[in-house]
Amino acid sequence: MANNIQFKNGNLIMFNPRVSVFVLLIFFTLSCLFPARASASMAPKPAVALVLGGGSAWGLSHIGLLKSLEENGVPIDLLVGTSMGSIIAGLYAAGYSVDNIIEIFTSFDPATFLDLPFPPGGGLIETKGLEQYLNTLLGGKTYQQLSIPCYPVAVNLKTGAAEAINRGKVSTGIQASMSIPGVFPPVLIEGQYYMDGGLKNQVAADVAADLGAEIIIAVYLKSNPAEADYNDLGDILIRSVFTMVEGYVAGNVTPADVLIELEMDFDTFIDFHRVSYFVEQGYRAGNKAMPQIKAAILAYDPAFEFIPYHQPGYGSAELQQILKEAELTAAQLPKRITLKPGLSYDHDYDFTRFEMKMTNGFLALLGVGYCYGFDADNGGHEVFIDWGTKRRGGARFFIRQSPNREKPTYGFSLNTPELQQHVFEAVYVSQGDRAWRASLVKHSVFDLPWAVAGLSLDLIGLRRNEKNIPPEDTLWSGIRPEVKFFPWGERHFSLFPFLARPYLTAGAAITSPLSQYKPQLTYEAGIGTDLLLFGLYPRSFAVGARLDNEGNVHWKVEVGH
Repeated sequence: MANNIQFKNGNLIMFNPRVSVFVLLIFFTLSCLFPARASASMAPKPAVALVLGGGSAWGLSHIGLLKSLEENGVPIDLLVGTSMGSIIAGLYAAGYSVDNIIEIFTSFDPATFLDLPFPPGGGLIETKGLEQYLNTLLGGKTYQQLSIPCYPVAVNLKTGAAEAINRGKVSTGIQASMSIPGVFPPVLIEGQYYMDGGLKNQVAADVAADLGAEIIIAVYLKSNPAEADYNDLGDILIRSVFTMVEGYVAGNVTPADVLIELEMDFDTFIDFHRVSYFVEQGYRAGNKAMPQIKAAILAYDPAFEFIPYHQPGYGSAELQQILKEAELTAAQLPKRITLKPGLSYDHDYDFTRFEMKMTNGFLALLGVGYCYGFDADNGGHEVFIDWGTKRRGGARFFIRQSPNREKPTYGFSLNTPELQQHVFEAVYVSQGDRAWRASLVKHSVFDLPWAVAGLSLDLIGLRRNEKNIPPEDTLWSGIRPEVKFFPWGERHFSLFPFLARPYLTAGAAITSPLSQYKPQLTYEAGIGTDLLLFGLYPRSFAVGARLDNEGNVHWKVEVGH
């Protein structure tokens, strides 16, 4: 196949042998009549293929490799990618610069386009939003519209074969190439279902050879076996998968002229937040392998000149507009109906509540659910309806029957979208000491790698019939500072399938009647952790205690987004 295929300006061109001989004869005649000066710039351009292997978050190191190749003037005429490698390859082939790709992975919010439906379908995490997000980033391009030929590798579930996808939309092929079994659902392409290409071909150098590449640079990302914890179930399961995948690598990378093997720390393979760390690893690996890469190219074309270049990509403002549009289109995509459980804490009446909410599907942005609050006076059985998104704000209406109250309690809460890092909240309850509360909240007064401080300013209305207070003392003001301290900074710990970022919390609430200064103090403290399922889907867990001004201790547990 290599005898009948050439790469020119990144495109595959098929040649008829007879026509080729005729063209060569004409060229030879003209060259004799009009001889040209020998020049390196006129030398044939080597057909260089870059093969980017899979490896989840480790694949972010491919960005650094691209930077190294550009700085050293190594051309890229063909891209082949598996799993995470297919994402990086697809973005670069579509025209994004190295800096653009770094910005995409630094700023993306997985909660915008990933969902955890219950009960699950073909995978634990629903990825239709992610495919839409990628499709918007790629401008809906097909493979023929890419500036560099690109082939994501995926496994056909019917035939069991690894295939280089080159039909349909690029975003669909990438989605198929990265669909880890059990985590993401399979992807349908022309009547066939596909999943992660790493099942059969983690580093597809053989695909590049079949496509006619003259020089193949392949990247193999693998874990350091010395770090294995053979007493950890999650560690054992993942390493078993790695061992299975590595069994295919040796045969598939045989055609590679340069094989870059990059050993990575095992506990970072789902840590998508360490973008700069992985980029640096790939950049160093590329520079280390550069003498071998240049030697391979010069062996093919001794006159080739390595001229540094930089794929221009998009300007900062244009990129931000693309990202905003991608997030918006992904968020608006209809989602499968799902049940969402959770534990939350009512800060107005100091009790923990369990809830189960049905949302998405025909309900769209509405949620309908049941809640039970663990407090005899203000908790109890509750049904509610809520609506909203992070971008649009939200509202919640409820009816509750508390064990110690004869009549049902009804109420509502509202919150606005974030405006210059501020959110306005309002709460009304028909029974209880507090009739209503209006708050201006800033979740991040200052944000450091090891600490985040928030502040709330409150205006509170009390009920006279609940407490024996004079009319002038029914209106109160309050201030609530809170600090979340991360002892290990931005580091995430691998507790497969989660990444955990532990923290400590401390806070206080100072309230007083507006008529006179009689401060009442409430203190809070707790521990918790931010959690990322498979390094992508955000959850949280926290436990703590609250000491009110009367000396009562209220325990709280929160599990949610």
